[in-house]
Amino acid sequence: MKLLNLLTTLYLLLTLATLLVGGVFIYQKLESEIDFELGMELERQIDAFAGRIAQGIDPEALQSERLEIKVLPSEMEEESLSLRDTIAYHDPMNRAEKQLKASKSVKIDGRHYRISYFNLVVETEDITETVVYTMLIVLLVQLLAVVFFFRSISNRILRPFQHTLGKIQQFSFQKNQPLVLEQTNIREFAQLNQFLERMSAKLLKDYRQIKEFSENISHEIHTPSAVIRGKLEHLMNLEITEEQAHLIHSAYQNNEKIHRIVKSLALLAKLENEEFEQPEPVNLTQLIKSNLEMLQELIQLRGIELQSAISKPITVPMHPHVAEIMINNILSNAIKHNQANGWIKVELTEKELVVKNSGKTLQSKPNDLLERFQKESQNPDSVGLGLAIVQQICKTYGFDFSYESESQVHVMRIRF
Repeated sequence: MKLLNLLTTLYLLLTLATLLVGGVFIYQKLESEIDFELGMELERQIDAFAGRIAQGIDPEALQSERLEIKVLPSEMEEESLSLRDTIAYHDPMNRAEKQLKASKSVKIDGRHYRISYFNLVVETEDITETVVYTMLIVLLVQLLAVVFFFRSISNRILRPFQHTLGKIQQFSFQKNQPLVLEQTNIREFAQLNQFLERMSAKLLKDYRQIKEFSENISHEIHTPSAVIRGKLEHLMNLEITEEQAHLIHSAYQNNEKIHRIVKSLALLAKLENEEFEQPEPVNLTQLIKSNLEMLQELIQLRGIELQSAISKPITVPMHPHVAEIMINNILSNAIKHNQANGWIKVELTEKELVVKNSGKTLQSKPNDLLERFQKESQNPDSVGLGLAIVQQICKTYGFDFSYESESQVHVMRIRF
């Protein structure tokens, strides 16, 4: 969710909650004030009629649909003002209506009168309607304010942040340029920009140092490794004893292992630093078929039965060289860690690539083998980086890679 949308939603929720609480408070306060004022008005009316009786006007002449005067025994004490709701006939509306009845007794010239006066009550529905109508008007004004503020003024306020975010998204190690962000008068954004500029400069410096170190290591090891390979191959062609041949072969294998390790680590560094070019559509169907053809001799040599379910062309966005490495590592892993007269099943759909193979039961957790230099078998051709490289490739291109094992069945799955 965008920051602007989040702020707008939170503001609207807060406004709605405030209006609900305020509406309840206004309703209760309004109802209380109306009842109080109506009671005071009824008492003033009763006192006015009592004054007219004291002036000598006949109580019978004052009686009306809203006024009721009764004579009480003189010895009774005067009754204080009492208010209560009642139903009384309202002539203008020609029907019975809920009314408020105020009663009070007074003694005038030795006679005791109870004077009751009626008045229409403002109904709860009317108060509710007024409050709801008012709150809706306030809410509408709030919505208009939100649209105006958050969609116009906020865009101006957040413009430095949007510019910074765009620069971060465009930042690349390949460009070898630190972030240069625009100046802003907003203190928090200015502090953020200063930190990002320092951080990007430090990252580029560390990246150059690590890259230079890895390139130097790769180059410096490659040269003596090639020399050692040549000399060992020369020694193999000489007349030597069986023990010497064994030692030379062991040295040759370890030298080749060092070469593969350095090459694999260099590849992992490039993947992590995203040094490969932009992805392009790669035909996985054709790539898998060509790799299986190249590995066919090795598969037959080990007596492995191959089953493939690859039909229509499937393309994914990847760098072609990286895709070649990913497929080769998966298929090579299925062959290397298989067993004699075992089997391999390759399935490819638009959603996933699944490679299953027979093999020994794992002694460790499958996820542990996705770490660098972790391997289960003692195969000298394995350096423990094959699955780690596949996992890093999948992370780089947003794929989901998993490795599972149950009994003697191993499953490698890539979800696109």
